This record gives sequence, structure tokens and C-alpha cells, in this order.
Amino acid sequence: MSEVKRRLVDRIIEESYSQGLTELSMDDLRAMRDECAEGETEVSFERRLCQARIDILSAELDRRSGKSSGDLISRLPEILAEGTGGSAGVLPSRAPDLSIPRNTDIPRRRVEEIVGEQTLARLSQVPTEEIKKIIESLAEHERILSGKRKRVHEVLDKVQAEIVRRYTSGEEDVNSVLA
Repeated sequence: MSEVKRRLVDRIIEESYSQGLTELSMDDLRAMRDECAEGETEVSFERRLCQARIDILSAELDRRSGKSSGDLISRLPEILAEGTGGSAGVLPSRAPDLSIPRNTDIPRRRVEEIVGEQTLARLSQVPTEEIKKIIESLAEHERILSGKRKRVHEVLDKVQAEIVRRYTSGEEDVNSVLA
């Protein structure tokens, strides 16, 4: 009861979370798979929030330097759409999941601790150096989130591999899932 409630993603990436998979029931494995999917959705959502803010702040720096022109607000759809593309011709290793987590408040609050809506609302008045520092902070947070996301994928792959192993070995009946 005295244990502090930890973020789902942080529990998933702990080494102990994915130990002993072979001893777990199929229901437990499926629950873990669902938790991993939920954790991935949460961390991906938070990463997208960081990336969107980096795109907006970078566009403001470009406007100030003369690389682009026009009102930042009217350009928002274009700015945010630019950040959605990947390298030309390179497919991601996983299909992007653009789901929104059940609880968006926690990831949103963490990103707003770095740069909140009030700062974005007065962006034209924020000094250039402050914008650069905010971008650096967001980029560092995004790097940390990317590492966590990668680890969640590794755990999800282990859980899924154990499920598949049981079906292919005949240890579990695949027909029970299809019924």
C-alpha cells in the first residue's frame, strides 16, 4: 500500500517486468501485451507533443531569420504536417500508431512543464535564445522518450514471441483464440 504508483511505461521497461514469461498463463501474457500497447501509445503521444512543439518553435525561428514568411498561426497546418513525414522511400520498422492514450493529461502536463500553451501564445515576444533553450529541452525529453519507447517495443516483442512459441509448439491451442 505504501508503494508509490509508477508510470506504466517505467514499470514495463524494468528488467523484472519481462522475466519469467514462460511461467505465466496465457491470460497474463495477453494482459502484459495489452499493457505494453497502452504504454507505447502513451509514450508515442508524448513524443508527438514534443515534436509538434519543436516544429512550431523552429518555424518561429525560421520566420525571425527570414527563412520563411507569413503568420505563424495561419501556417500551423503546414508546419505540423511537415513534421509527419519520414525519410523518402524508407519505411518505418513498425506502423506508426497515432492513437491517443486513455489519459492524455499526464503526458500533456510533462510536455507543458517544458513549454506550456502560455509560452506558445506569446511566442513572438519570447527571446530567440529562450526559444533555442526550449527546443533543446524538448529534444532531450524526446530522446529520453524514444529510448523508453524502444525498450517497450523490445518487451512487447518478448511477450509476443512467447505467445507465438506456445501456439507453434502446440502448448496452446490456436483454435481457442479463434472461437
